[in-house]
Amino acid sequence: MSTTTDHGRPGAVAGPDAEHPVQKVPAPSHAERCRTLAERARVATLCTLARDPAGYPYGSLVTVAVDAHGRPLLLLSALAEHTGNLKARPEASLLIAEPAEGRLDPLALGRMTLIGPCRPLEGAEAAAARTTFLAAHPRASYYVDFTDFSFCRLDPVSIRYVGGFGRMSWIEADAYAAAEPDPLAPDAARILEHMNTDHADAVLAYAKVLAGIKDATGATMTSVDRYGFELDVITPAGPKAARLPFDAPVTTTDEVRKAMVALVREARGRSA
Repeated sequence: MSTTTDHGRPGAVAGPDAEHPVQKVPAPSHAERCRTLAERARVATLCTLARDPAGYPYGSLVTVAVDAHGRPLLLLSALAEHTGNLKARPEASLLIAEPAEGRLDPLALGRMTLIGPCRPLEGAEAAAARTTFLAAHPRASYYVDFTDFSFCRLDPVSIRYVGGFGRMSWIEADAYAAAEPDPLAPDAARILEHMNTDHADAVLAYAKVLAGIKDATGATMTSVDRYGFELDVITPAGPKAARLPFDAPVTTTDEVRKAMVALVREARGRSA
């Protein structure tokens, strides 16, 4: 896996850590981040190779679910342009992006592109896909049995991950399949809203004391996962990013609450 961490900034000093030292704290691997994106995805952009005009990428909006290995499942109509394209050539890619959920900069959101053949499913595989897909999209039950609809699956051969500015890599298919989605993902948005709305003073203390950004004037918790959380910090010199770890991985909202309380106590103890 190759990872790019630097963008050329005007006037920046040469060297990977010259401007923003990389914090060596526990964090999800890029494969884990991709599996989490896939597990939460409900819509995606499917790109196929057009028949007319021939060879051009053709992008279309599709609904999606994933199986236990993170492989995208699609319910496609025979009348759709992308279905005809896939019938002619199965090579495809699927772009899945993190929901904006109030974030101001869309380029700071996580996204991935899964690349691989996308082919129809039959028999037991189609039946299993039906169950998985309807669990994610109950309203599809109104048309799932129409004769012109069928299930397809994209089998990734490679995945490109971009997690915002300076966080990007190619993920091998085996690493992606073996990774586990983050257990906090279903509750992450609620946790972030609660911390940023009801405990803004604590979030600022995290930034000032625990992250060491002493001139912070404001801070927002932008993500949370089993290993820790990330902050967008406002300073007189401009925005800064920080990541803080939990003492141990967490898997439930109650464990998150206890970990957050412990970090608040640590911050207050250091500043006393």
